[in-house]
Amino acid sequence: MINEVSNPDLAALQSTPEAAGRSSSDMGQEDFLELMLAQIKNQDPTKPLDPNDFMSQLAQFSTVNGIEELKQSFDSLASVLISDQSLKAAGLVGHDVMMPGNTAVLEEGGDIAGQVLLDDSVADMNIKIYDAQGSLVRTIPMSAQTAGQVQFKWDGFMESGDPAGPGNYRIVAEVLVGDRVQEAAVEMRTRVESVSLNPYNGGILLNLDNGSTVPWEAIQTIM
Repeated sequence: MINEVSNPDLAALQSTPEAAGRSSSDMGQEDFLELMLAQIKNQDPTKPLDPNDFMSQLAQFSTVNGIEELKQSFDSLASVLISDQSLKAAGLVGHDVMMPGNTAVLEEGGDIAGQVLLDDSVADMNIKIYDAQGSLVRTIPMSAQTAGQVQFKWDGFMESGDPAGPGNYRIVAEVLVGDRVQEAAVEMRTRVESVSLNPYNGGILLNLDNGSTVPWEAIQTIM
């Protein structure tokens, strides 16, 4: 990059209070220009500095300096965006959102709602509710459905007519496509209990009332 210059002027430059407080890797633009001028002033008359070399070194420094300034700008922008997202995410606490998944929490006297995502029309569909032990407690017939989002709600009562106990439940959407029964994707309405930051990448995480944690980007609908 810059040829070594053995000269008292250069030594004086490196020993100034400003330079003393920085490492050799912290050279600023003014330092660079002073060092270049010292190199020109004290060059070997028999081997003068090639102007092309000078311009090449100056261009390299400008490029590195510009990249560093650009990086600092992006870092500042990233911090602002993360702060803005954090404030918006904090506003979701206590609100219901629609999230991918098939687990939900039934509260005392409450219900569970969600939607089934159908890529194609189906001849029949049934919503099956399982308790934490894996026992089937209720089947909700939904008949034939067209492609799209199909809303459903479980009122919290079992097949016997008795109210189900509060707790976690698993919801399965079984659909009849042709002569085959298969499961369809389900999204559940759930409540945001708290918000936290991902310690690895700084992303926003939503802590839901069903015990799961999902990234901010996973939100489908805000109720």
